[in-house]
Amino acid sequence: MQNINLKAELEKQQEFVDQNALVAEAKSILEDNVSREHSIAQRIAEGTLGTSSESFDHSRLDKARIFDTEAIERLCTKFRLRFLDSTLFKGEIPSEAIHQIRHIESNIGIKFSTFKVVAPSERFRLKDSTKDPILLAELPNGRHYFIYQWGDDMKWYQSILKYPMRHFGTLTMSALALGALITVLMPTQFEQGQAEFFYRFFLFSMSSAMILTLVLITGIMYSKDFSENIWNSKFLK
Repeated sequence: MQNINLKAELEKQQEFVDQNALVAEAKSILEDNVSREHSIAQRIAEGTLGTSSESFDHSRLDKARIFDTEAIERLCTKFRLRFLDSTLFKGEIPSEAIHQIRHIESNIGIKFSTFKVVAPSERFRLKDSTKDPILLAELPNGRHYFIYQWGDDMKWYQSILKYPMRHFGTLTMSALALGALITVLMPTQFEQGQAEFFYRFFLFSMSSAMILTLVLITGIMYSKDFSENIWNSKFLK
């Protein structure tokens, strides 16, 4: 049995109190993070507005993550994507995206008020689609800040498949190219000369015009529009 030194005992009690304080602080931080992430998820899903801070520090932003609306429009037009509010997005936002938002907001001192999603049309209609969405936040200056990307990567040939429907000019070019291909492959009974030239020219003109007309009529029947007109439209086209 050893005698008790009051100072040594006091130090032990202080260690106990410090440990409890650390546990309480860790619990408080965890609860605060959970609360903030819940608020972020609600803002994304329901469009609940945050409160932008006047002390917003642009210098803390990663410039590589900042994108102009024009760049987003060009991307959507090229690959026939939509750029819509996150409230219209079907499916769950990954927890990694929520963590990323909390981290960014803590660093720059702002709560984002608007979130946008870049994704194929089906991601705004089907919950089980896995095609590659991108989550962005709108900055006070009207530009957009990249938050997170998930899902499957887009196949290399998507740019080619979506090319005809970018705008009327690309559709016309595609119709002419296909018409030229048909003209080259189509056999002829004429020998090389003026008769064959006129035959080929007539075939090229007719096939190109028919392809263009058929695509336009089909688009009207199924309410399809060019990518440049629907990239930020919330209506199904």
